[in-house]
Amino acid sequence: MGRDVPAYGVEHPVQQGSRLLKGAVAGLCAVLAICAIVITTAIAYRFIRPAPPPQLAPFGVSALPLPVGCSIHYVTAEGDRLILEIGGGEECRRILVTDMRTGALLGQFQFPPQ
Repeated sequence: MGRDVPAYGVEHPVQQGSRLLKGAVAGLCAVLAICAIVITTAIAYRFIRPAPPPQLAPFGVSALPLPVGCSIHYVTAEGDRLILEIGGGEECRRILVTDMRTGALLGQFQFPPQ
């Protein structure tokens, strides 16, 4: 009987390696499951309670170039831009674009008489 049969209670080295591999795989699965739970919880929390918008610093009074005799016809806010349509006469026709965070005039579109 020249076979190498392990005695009862003694494990073969291959069996030990197999057990070690199974333990490592189970441990990695547990780590991945915990990471997935943490990431899913963080995403759900941000959907339920989004971060508050940043506080805007006050900029006081912002003087916009409105010629004498002209009036504001239309005002709209788009993102952090304030858009004003100026009218009242041919020389008044323009659109002003301002930054609502700073109150600065970013630019204007003028429509000269034809």
